[in-house]
Amino acid sequence: MKGLLVKDLLVMIKSKKVILFMLFIGIVGGINDISFATGYILMVLTILSLSTISYDEANHGLKTLFTLPISKSDYVKEKYLFSLIITGIGFVFVTILGCFSKSGFMETLIILSTALFLLAISLPFQLKEGNEKGRIVLLVVVFGCTFLFAFLNQFIPKFFESIESLLNTLDPTMFSVGLLITSIILYIISMMVSIRIYNKKIVD
Repeated sequence: MKGLLVKDLLVMIKSKKVILFMLFIGIVGGINDISFATGYILMVLTILSLSTISYDEANHGLKTLFTLPISKSDYVKEKYLFSLIITGIGFVFVTILGCFSKSGFMETLIILSTALFLLAISLPFQLKEGNEKGRIVLLVVVFGCTFLFAFLNQFIPKFFESIESLLNTLDPTMFSVGLLITSIILYIISMMVSIRIYNKKIVD
């Protein structure tokens, strides 16, 4: 597990110029409003952490990888752990960045929960079908949710008003923490599903 984590970390370091450029855009965009920087940076790091799967699959690299003393279950667990670590690093970064902004910590927790939710959905598809198809699923989910919200806002405006009224009755801290706990539970369930799926996959 440690060796796999180091391998993926080195893969990420190879993309350090891209990561630094993306972080720079996030910082500049979040000077006046941390919400943009929080969402942007966390999502970018989330997607980049998933790109390590494509590196493993390139040139039938998985066949070589599984000659080492690791199981398919170990491989899946490492991908989930690595994605969680990278997303956690992003969370710490935007939290520190938030100290220089007027935005609150609870908003960052909500966006972190969203990132974990997207990972929980996309990772099973990426591990089963490959990184490219999994990335398509992630984009479909993101844009699908965007269009759904736009549709509801256009044709059922009272839908969002009722949700806003409901959220106003909830304690912001309890809501944010509850959402984070829910996303973590879904993340763990997703990992167990991925292990079952990947154990049946024929590695080529």
